[in-house]
Amino acid sequence: MKKGQVTMFVILGIVLVAVILSVIFLRKDIASGIERVKISQSTVLQNRVAETTPFVEDCVKSVAEDGVLKIMARGGYNEPKKAVQYDYYTIPVYFDKGKESVQTIAGIEKELALYVQNNVPVCANVGTLGFPVKSLSKPAADVSIGSKAVSVAVDWQLQVGGEQESATIRDFSADVKAGLTSPYEYAIELYNKQKAIKVLSLIDLARLAKQKDFILHFDMQDDAMVYLLTFNRTLINKQPLVYTFAIRQEPPKKGGSGSLLAGASPAPSDAPA
Repeated sequence: MKKGQVTMFVILGIVLVAVILSVIFLRKDIASGIERVKISQSTVLQNRVAETTPFVEDCVKSVAEDGVLKIMARGGYNEPKKAVQYDYYTIPVYFDKGKESVQTIAGIEKELALYVQNNVPVCANVGTLGFPVKSLSKPAADVSIGSKAVSVAVDWQLQVGGEQESATIRDFSADVKAGLTSPYEYAIELYNKQKAIKVLSLIDLARLAKQKDFILHFDMQDDAMVYLLTFNRTLINKQPLVYTFAIRQEPPKKGGSGSLLAGASPAPSDAPA
Protein backbone atom coordinates (compact mmCIF):
# COMPACT_ATOMS: atom_id res chain seq x y z
CA MET A 1 0.00 0.00 0.00
CA LYS A 2 2.80 2.38 0.90
CA LYS A 3 4.61 1.65 -2.38
CA GLY A 4 1.38 2.26 -4.29
CA GLN A 5 0.80 5.58 -2.53
CA VAL A 6 4.35 6.74 -3.28
CA THR A 7 3.94 5.82 -6.93
CA MET A 8 0.66 7.72 -7.07
CA PHE A 9 2.25 10.83 -5.57
CA VAL A 10 5.17 10.60 -8.01
CA ILE A 11 2.80 10.39 -10.98
CA LEU A 12 0.72 13.31 -9.68
CA GLY A 13 3.91 15.31 -9.17
CA ILE A 14 5.08 14.63 -12.71
CA VAL A 15 1.67 15.61 -14.11
CA LEU A 16 1.64 18.77 -11.99
CA VAL A 17 5.13 19.75 -13.16
CA ALA A 18 4.13 19.08 -16.77
CA VAL A 19 1.04 21.25 -16.40
CA ILE A 20 3.03 24.06 -14.80
CA LEU A 21 5.68 23.93 -17.56
CA SER A 22 2.98 23.87 -20.23
CA VAL A 23 1.34 26.96 -18.72
CA ILE A 24 4.69 28.77 -18.54
CA PHE A 25 5.55 27.98 -22.16
CA LEU A 26 2.02 28.85 -23.30
CA ARG A 27 2.18 32.21 -21.54
CA LYS A 28 5.55 32.92 -23.18
CA ASP A 29 4.08 31.99 -26.56
CA ILE A 30 1.09 34.26 -26.01
CA ALA A 31 3.32 37.11 -24.82
CA SER A 32 5.59 36.65 -27.81
CA GLY A 33 2.59 36.65 -30.15
CA ILE A 34 1.22 39.82 -28.56
CA GLU A 35 4.63 41.47 -28.89
CA ARG A 36 4.79 40.49 -32.58
CA VAL A 37 1.34 42.00 -33.13
CA LYS A 38 2.42 45.19 -31.34
CA ILE A 39 5.55 45.45 -33.47
CA SER A 40 3.48 44.85 -36.59
CA GLN A 41 0.94 47.51 -35.59
CA SER A 42 3.70 49.96 -34.73
CA THR A 43 5.31 49.44 -38.15
CA VAL A 44 2.00 50.02 -39.91
CA LEU A 45 1.45 53.23 -37.92
CA GLN A 46 4.95 54.48 -38.69
CA ASN A 47 4.37 53.83 -42.38
CA ARG A 48 1.08 55.72 -42.26
CA VAL A 49 2.70 58.69 -40.54
CA ALA A 50 5.51 58.59 -43.10
CA GLU A 51 2.91 58.69 -45.87
CA THR A 52 0.78 61.44 -44.34
CA THR A 53 3.56 63.99 -43.73
CA PRO A 54 4.79 64.39 -47.34
CA PHE A 55 1.20 64.27 -48.60
CA VAL A 56 0.29 67.31 -46.51
CA GLU A 57 3.57 69.12 -47.25
CA ASP A 58 3.07 68.67 -51.01
CA CYS A 59 -0.29 70.40 -50.57
CA VAL A 60 1.27 73.19 -48.50
CA LYS A 61 3.77 73.86 -51.29
CA SER A 62 1.16 73.70 -54.05
CA VAL A 63 -1.21 76.05 -52.21
CA ALA A 64 1.63 78.44 -51.34
CA GLU A 65 2.77 78.65 -54.97
CA ASP A 66 -0.78 79.34 -56.13
CA GLY A 67 -1.19 81.92 -53.36
CA VAL A 68 2.00 83.78 -54.26
CA LEU A 69 0.93 84.15 -57.90
CA LYS A 70 -2.60 85.30 -57.05
CA ILE A 71 -1.76 87.62 -54.15
CA MET A 72 1.15 89.34 -55.88
CA ALA A 73 -1.05 89.86 -58.96
CA ARG A 74 -3.50 91.62 -56.63
CA GLY A 75 -0.87 93.97 -55.28
CA GLY A 76 -0.27 91.89 -52.15
CA TYR A 77 -3.90 91.34 -51.13
CA ASN A 78 -6.36 88.46 -51.12
CA GLU A 79 -9.27 90.87 -51.58
CA PRO A 80 -8.28 94.54 -51.96
CA LYS A 81 -10.73 96.97 -50.29
CA LYS A 82 -10.38 99.56 -53.06
CA ALA A 83 -9.72 98.02 -56.43
CA VAL A 84 -10.03 98.46 -60.18
CA GLN A 85 -11.04 95.54 -62.38
CA TYR A 86 -8.79 95.34 -65.42
CA ASP A 87 -9.03 92.34 -67.74
CA TYR A 88 -8.24 89.31 -65.56
CA TYR A 89 -6.81 91.39 -62.74
CA THR A 90 -8.23 92.88 -59.55
CA ILE A 91 -5.84 95.78 -59.01
CA PRO A 92 -5.65 97.58 -55.64
CA VAL A 93 -5.74 101.37 -55.64
CA TYR A 94 -2.61 102.30 -53.70
CA PHE A 95 -3.22 106.05 -54.07
CA ASP A 96 -6.80 107.31 -54.20
CA LYS A 97 -7.00 111.10 -54.48
CA GLY A 98 -4.40 111.63 -51.79
CA LYS A 99 -5.26 108.63 -49.57
CA GLU A 100 -2.70 105.85 -49.53
CA SER A 101 -3.13 102.13 -48.84
CA VAL A 102 0.18 100.66 -49.91
CA GLN A 103 0.78 97.01 -49.04
CA THR A 104 3.93 96.05 -47.12
CA ILE A 105 6.04 92.89 -47.13
CA ALA A 106 4.70 92.06 -43.66
CA GLY A 107 1.20 92.58 -45.00
CA ILE A 108 1.85 90.23 -47.93
CA GLU A 109 3.14 87.59 -45.48
CA LYS A 110 -0.11 87.82 -43.49
CA GLU A 111 -2.26 87.65 -46.62
CA LEU A 112 -0.37 84.63 -47.90
CA ALA A 113 -0.59 82.89 -44.50
CA LEU A 114 -4.35 83.42 -44.53
CA TYR A 115 -4.59 82.01 -48.05
CA VAL A 116 -2.58 78.92 -47.09
CA GLN A 117 -4.49 78.07 -43.93
CA ASN A 118 -7.82 78.49 -45.72
CA ASN A 119 -6.88 76.31 -48.68
CA VAL A 120 -4.61 73.58 -47.30
CA PRO A 121 -7.49 71.50 -45.85
CA VAL A 122 -9.16 71.50 -49.27
CA CYS A 123 -5.99 70.36 -51.01
CA ALA A 124 -4.89 67.94 -48.27
CA ASN A 125 -8.08 65.90 -48.18
CA VAL A 126 -6.81 63.33 -45.67
CA GLY A 127 -9.91 61.22 -46.25
CA THR A 128 -8.39 60.06 -49.54
CA LEU A 129 -5.35 58.43 -47.90
CA GLY A 130 -7.13 55.11 -47.33
CA PHE A 131 -6.54 54.92 -43.57
CA PRO A 132 -7.90 56.85 -40.58
CA VAL A 133 -6.62 60.45 -40.32
CA LYS A 134 -8.52 62.92 -38.17
CA SER A 135 -8.07 66.69 -38.01
CA LEU A 136 -7.77 67.87 -34.39
CA SER A 137 -7.40 71.59 -35.10
CA LYS A 138 -7.63 74.26 -37.78
CA PRO A 139 -4.38 74.96 -39.68
CA ALA A 140 -2.39 78.00 -38.59
CA ALA A 141 0.18 79.22 -41.12
CA ASP A 142 3.25 81.40 -40.77
CA VAL A 143 4.99 82.88 -43.83
CA SER A 144 8.41 84.46 -44.21
CA ILE A 145 9.37 86.20 -47.47
CA GLY A 146 13.06 86.18 -48.26
CA SER A 147 15.23 87.35 -51.13
CA LYS A 148 15.39 83.87 -52.68
CA ALA A 149 12.44 81.92 -51.30
CA VAL A 150 9.14 82.08 -49.47
CA SER A 151 9.13 79.84 -46.38
CA VAL A 152 5.80 78.48 -45.17
CA ALA A 153 5.20 76.67 -41.86
CA VAL A 154 1.82 75.16 -40.96
CA ASP A 155 0.77 74.05 -37.48
CA TRP A 156 -2.04 71.56 -38.06
CA GLN A 157 -2.78 68.74 -35.60
CA LEU A 158 -3.63 65.46 -37.31
CA GLN A 159 -4.30 62.13 -35.62
CA VAL A 160 -3.12 59.18 -37.70
CA GLY A 161 -4.54 55.77 -36.77
CA GLY A 162 -7.60 54.48 -34.97
CA GLU A 163 -8.74 53.78 -31.42
CA GLN A 164 -6.23 51.02 -30.64
CA GLU A 165 -3.11 52.82 -31.79
CA SER A 166 -2.57 56.36 -33.08
CA ALA A 167 0.01 59.09 -33.44
CA THR A 168 -0.34 62.87 -33.60
CA ILE A 169 1.59 64.96 -36.13
CA ARG A 170 1.36 68.73 -36.45
CA ASP A 171 4.31 70.59 -38.00
CA PHE A 172 4.49 70.88 -41.79
CA SER A 173 6.62 73.13 -43.97
CA ALA A 174 7.44 74.00 -47.58
CA ASP A 175 9.45 76.53 -49.58
CA VAL A 176 8.49 78.37 -52.73
CA LYS A 177 11.70 78.94 -54.68
CA ALA A 178 11.06 82.51 -55.73
CA GLY A 179 12.43 85.78 -54.44
CA LEU A 180 9.69 88.36 -53.87
CA THR A 181 11.56 91.16 -52.13
CA SER A 182 13.18 92.60 -55.27
CA PRO A 183 9.98 92.60 -57.41
CA TYR A 184 8.12 94.21 -54.52
CA GLU A 185 10.80 96.89 -54.05
CA TYR A 186 10.83 97.67 -57.80
CA ALA A 187 7.03 98.03 -57.80
CA ILE A 188 7.10 100.36 -54.80
CA GLU A 189 9.90 102.38 -56.37
CA LEU A 190 7.75 102.84 -59.47
CA TYR A 191 4.73 103.72 -57.35
CA ASN A 192 6.65 106.38 -55.41
CA LYS A 193 7.83 107.94 -58.66
CA GLN A 194 4.32 108.06 -60.09
CA LYS A 195 1.98 108.92 -57.20
CA ALA A 196 2.76 112.62 -56.99
CA ILE A 197 3.17 113.55 -60.65
CA LYS A 198 0.62 114.46 -63.28
CA VAL A 199 2.83 113.72 -66.29
CA LEU A 200 3.81 110.22 -67.38
CA SER A 201 7.11 110.07 -69.18
CA LEU A 202 7.33 107.02 -71.42
CA ILE A 203 11.10 107.39 -71.59
CA ASP A 204 11.47 107.36 -67.79
CA LEU A 205 9.14 104.37 -67.44
CA ALA A 206 10.93 102.43 -70.17
CA ARG A 207 14.30 103.22 -68.60
CA LEU A 208 13.15 102.01 -65.17
CA ALA A 209 11.63 98.82 -66.59
CA LYS A 210 14.81 98.01 -68.49
CA GLN A 211 17.01 98.80 -65.50
CA LYS A 212 15.00 96.58 -63.13
CA ASP A 213 14.37 93.88 -65.76
CA PHE A 214 10.58 93.77 -65.88
CA ILE A 215 7.90 94.34 -68.51
CA LEU A 216 5.64 97.29 -67.71
CA HIS A 217 2.06 97.58 -68.89
CA PHE A 218 -0.06 100.62 -67.91
CA ASP A 219 -3.43 101.97 -68.90
CA MET A 220 -6.36 104.08 -67.71
CA GLN A 221 -9.30 102.30 -66.05
CA ASP A 222 -12.12 103.85 -63.98
CA ASP A 223 -10.28 107.20 -63.70
CA ALA A 224 -7.21 105.41 -62.36
CA MET A 225 -3.86 104.63 -63.91
CA VAL A 226 -3.19 100.90 -63.54
CA TYR A 227 0.32 99.45 -63.56
CA LEU A 228 1.19 95.81 -64.23
CA LEU A 229 4.79 94.68 -63.75
CA THR A 230 5.69 91.26 -65.19
CA PHE A 231 8.89 89.58 -63.98
CA ASN A 232 9.69 86.94 -66.59
CA ARG A 233 12.75 85.73 -64.71
CA THR A 234 10.77 84.99 -61.55
CA LEU A 235 8.85 81.87 -62.49
CA ILE A 236 6.51 79.81 -60.30
CA ASN A 237 5.12 76.69 -61.94
CA LYS A 238 6.41 78.12 -65.22
CA GLN A 239 4.29 81.26 -64.75
CA PRO A 240 5.94 84.68 -64.49
CA LEU A 241 5.36 86.73 -61.37
CA VAL A 242 3.05 89.74 -61.87
CA TYR A 243 2.63 92.66 -59.48
CA THR A 244 -0.06 95.31 -59.86
CA PHE A 245 -1.23 98.59 -58.35
CA ALA A 246 -3.29 101.61 -59.38
CA ILE A 247 -3.13 105.36 -58.80
CA ARG A 248 -6.19 107.65 -58.91
CA GLN A 249 -5.35 111.33 -58.90
CA GLU A 250 -7.61 114.30 -58.17
CA PRO A 251 -9.18 115.62 -61.38
CA PRO A 252 -7.48 118.80 -62.67
CA LYS A 253 -8.96 122.03 -61.32
CA LYS A 254 -10.70 124.38 -63.68
CA GLY A 255 -8.09 126.42 -65.41
CA GLY A 256 -5.33 124.09 -64.21
CA SER A 257 -3.05 122.17 -66.49
CA GLY A 258 -1.97 118.58 -66.65
CA SER A 259 -0.83 116.21 -69.33
CA LEU A 260 -0.55 112.49 -69.85
CA LEU A 261 1.89 110.92 -72.25
CA ALA A 262 -0.01 107.65 -72.67
CA GLY A 263 1.29 104.42 -74.02
CA ALA A 264 1.26 100.74 -73.24
CA SER A 265 3.22 97.62 -73.92
CA PRO A 266 1.37 94.35 -74.74
CA ALA A 267 -0.60 92.96 -71.82
CA PRO A 268 0.93 89.93 -70.04
CA SER A 269 -0.33 86.67 -71.53
CA ASP A 270 -0.54 84.74 -68.23
CA ALA A 271 -3.09 86.42 -66.02
CA PRO A 272 -3.87 84.71 -62.70
CA ALA A 273 -7.58 84.43 -62.02
